[in-house]
Amino acid sequence: MKTPETAQIRKPLGVSYRTFSQGEESTLLTILDDALGSFADVPRTRSALHSPRFDPLGCFIAEENHTPIGWVAATSLPRDNWFVIRYLSVKHATVRTNIAESLLERATKYVESKEPEFLRATTPAIEPYVQVYRKYGFKPLRRDFRISWQMHDEPQTKKSSLETEEVSDKTIEDASSLYARALSPYWDWRTEEEAGITTVTESFKQDRSRGARWVLARLDKEPVGLVGLIPDYYGPGEAWFRGAFVLPAHRGKGIGSALMSVIHTFAKNLSQRKMTVYTFSYMDSLAPGAILYLKSGGKIEAEYLQLTRTWGGLSRSQESNA
Repeated sequence: MKTPETAQIRKPLGVSYRTFSQGEESTLLTILDDALGSFADVPRTRSALHSPRFDPLGCFIAEENHTPIGWVAATSLPRDNWFVIRYLSVKHATVRTNIAESLLERATKYVESKEPEFLRATTPAIEPYVQVYRKYGFKPLRRDFRISWQMHDEPQTKKSSLETEEVSDKTIEDASSLYARALSPYWDWRTEEEAGITTVTESFKQDRSRGARWVLARLDKEPVGLVGLIPDYYGPGEAWFRGAFVLPAHRGKGIGSALMSVIHTFAKNLSQRKMTVYTFSYMDSLAPGAILYLKSGGKIEAEYLQLTRTWGGLSRSQESNA
C-alpha cells in the first residue's frame, strides 16, 4: 500500500529544460527517430552531433519527470555569424506543442545572443513543427525533398558519348573545381552559407575522404560533370547519393540524364540496392535537380522546409536569402 510519503515521491515533476551533456548523443537520436519516424535522418544527425560546428550550449533538451522527451539544436554555419536551427523533435508533439515552442524559443534566444547576420531553420514539412516555426516569426524559404531509387529499376536514358572515370588523387583538384562551379546558379545560396567557393572545394575533398565515390565525366576530353555517392551510408547496400552536377555551359545536352545512368550502374557494381538524395526546390516550383532525379526514376519519400527569420540591419544579400 502506498504511503503518503511514497505518493509524494512519485508525484509527476513536470517538464524542465537544460542544455546538452556529453555522451547523450544516442538519447537524442532515439528521440528524433521516435518523434519523426521516417522523416528522421539518423546517420546524418549523428555526424552533425560530432561536428566542430555543434555547440552543446546551443542544444536544448526537454525532460518530463527527468526523462528526455524532446530537443532542438542551433548550430553555426561555416560563414561567420550565420546559424541554422534544426532537429526540433518532441515525442507525441501534437499534444505537446507547448514543449516544442519552449525548445524553439530557447534555441532562438541562443542565436540572438550571438548577434546573428542570418538564421535559417529546417524541419520536416509536418505539423505541429511548421506551425511552431511560423509562430516564432520564421517564414518558408525553400523546400527539400528526400528522393530514393531502387537499383532494380533501370533508368530510361539515351546513349551518351561521355567518357567517365572515378575521381582519384590525380583528378581531385579538377573534380573539386568543377563541383564548385557546377553549383551555380541554383545552389548559390548554399555556397554563400559555406562562406565561398574555397570552402566548398575543400568540403568536396573532405567528402571523398569520408568515403564518397565520385565519377568525373568528360565530353570531347573536357570535364563537364560529376556524379557520386557514399556506399553503405544508411546501412548495407543503402547509399547516400551525393548528386549529379553539370557545368552551366553544358546544360541542356542530356549530360545530367547520362550521369544518372552512370551512377545507377556504378551503384549496382558496388552492391548497392538503394540510393537516397536530399535536394532542394523552390516554394512554387521544382528546381532542375529535383526534376532530373524524378525523371530518372527517383521517388519522393519525404518533404522538408527551410525557413528563415530576419532581424533589422541585414545586408541586401542577406535579405535576398530571407
